[in-house]
Amino acid sequence: MNEVIFRAKDLIRPAGIAALVLALVLETAFGLFALTDLGTVLLVAMTLALVLPFLLVALRAWTGVGAEGITVNRGFGPGRTYSWQQISWVEVRRYPAGDSYSYALRIHLTNGRSRLLPGLGTDKYHSTTEFLANTRQVMDRWERNTAPDRRVEPRPRLWDVLSIPVIGLALGAAFVAVVLTQLR
Repeated sequence: MNEVIFRAKDLIRPAGIAALVLALVLETAFGLFALTDLGTVLLVAMTLALVLPFLLVALRAWTGVGAEGITVNRGFGPGRTYSWQQISWVEVRRYPAGDSYSYALRIHLTNGRSRLLPGLGTDKYHSTTEFLANTRQVMDRWERNTAPDRRVEPRPRLWDVLSIPVIGLALGAAFVAVVLTQLR
């Protein structure tokens, strides 16, 4: 059985790189008008130092699915292979992304941890049909290489149940309670 590679760089929009270039141009223009030459150079250098490593790592991340299991590479090093016996569940996870949602494939391991699979995701800018086909391919291989009694859906954890608005509401209520107790 051949290994299939899903590369994260196939999901990165060219608009992201264009936005970085535009930000650098705007920073340079702003710096030339409002800062000294040294300030402009430092501003651009700081932006490159903070953004470029994350972009380069994201461009190198990939997921491989083969006979021995799933290999996850986050963009540095050789990656880590999880054998089919270590993977207890595979699911599509939905994440809020502004006014829509993004979806990513996640594996759950027998030790209780879980891993997002780079290169296997979609949002409003990427092809959902390709994501569904890739997801089906990973799920088919997992089902082919895992006995049905070893497939165990994990129980939801606290951070799986809580959403950002619920956490914000709880923190807001706690803040109001602290302020009210201090005013008395």
